[in-house]
Amino acid sequence: MFDFNCDVAQSYGVYRNDGELEIAKYASSVNVSAGLHSGDPISIRQALLFAKENNVAIGAHIGFPDIQGFGKRKMDFTSEELEAIIIYQIGAIEAYAKTMDLAIEHVRCHGALKDMINENSEIAVVVANAIKKVNPWLNLFVQNYETKELIEKAGLKAALEVDFNETTSIRQIRELPNKPDTIHFRKLEDIKRAYDVIKPTPINYNRVQSQI
Repeated sequence: MFDFNCDVAQSYGVYRNDGELEIAKYASSVNVSAGLHSGDPISIRQALLFAKENNVAIGAHIGFPDIQGFGKRKMDFTSEELEAIIIYQIGAIEAYAKTMDLAIEHVRCHGALKDMINENSEIAVVVANAIKKVNPWLNLFVQNYETKELIEKAGLKAALEVDFNETTSIRQIRELPNKPDTIHFRKLEDIKRAYDVIKPTPINYNRVQSQI
């Protein structure tokens, strides 16, 4: 079984991205944008209400403070600065979730930060240690097996993620040498196509354990 995840709460001010919740209807986990690369309090609230109503796992979707560049531009921070940015974002989603009697289960990095944790072991460890300070039971989504091993050696749970696109099939994913735990979707037609083949199961370890 695989977890299906997608990004939500990517609206900001007058810019709306309400179509993302159509994708989320077929997911078992949602990554709630934490407000620095995208997301605002209203869209975060809407995403958390959706998660509660649909009983899907919740993750904090964190990135660099680069809303103009949608978090896709690499930024240079000290370890202390990067730690503060990560704790700030996870804390925002976690606190809002608590007001709805919800708990977050995982963290997914966005854009340039995602690329950097998969390319730079020092940054990956800084991110892992920052997440542990907030909640050592969270899972960090990573995009290669070497980073997964590194994160787990640092004492944090890691989930291996692959991207699904128009040329991907569930059969191909099942045949990968390192089978992923979760599949990331960006398009409605892709997640519907995958959902017709297999129903997703969340990989979280807390609130929805009984579903596994």
